[in-house]
Amino acid sequence: MGARMTNERRRATMEPPERPSDRLTLVWLDADEAVILRWAGGPTTVRVVSDVPAHRRSTGHVRIDPAIRHGGGREQDAHEPHRIEHLRRYLHEVAERIAPEDDVEILGPGTVREHLERLLRDDDRAHGRTRTVRGAPSPPLTPRQLLARLRAGAGATPPRGMPGAR
Repeated sequence: MGARMTNERRRATMEPPERPSDRLTLVWLDADEAVILRWAGGPTTVRVVSDVPAHRRSTGHVRIDPAIRHGGGREQDAHEPHRIEHLRRYLHEVAERIAPEDDVEILGPGTVREHLERLLRDDDRAHGRTRTVRGAPSPPLTPRQLLARLRAGAGATPPRGMPGAR
């Protein structure tokens, strides 16, 4: 049984920013990849692929050994601290590619989006910058959907032409 998105949630994730901005950066990211679209007179796109290892959700077999105090337990997973460090580096790499003067809209599933929002806000506070940084949960979007959202946020009209004509 697949997950369904309600119309309310779809409306919330597909609405463009409240006011048009001539300098706007739109970021869609998860732990695997970030797509950064920037509008400064026209669209530019950058992709950042992460090396963040996947979560290890399974605990595996938990050994109960009476010879070991407290019954033993599973081996400590050394990957999780490394995952957090990889995630931190990945988010800094994404943040470095966002112009400090641009308003930013961050989309994506999960908590990685929230970590990037917090990182940008903390950096802005440390450097005395004021800009809009918003975030919203979003399913994966196609490049065309991202570009349409960027155009709407920048107040630019989409190019008109005949469908299929190049």
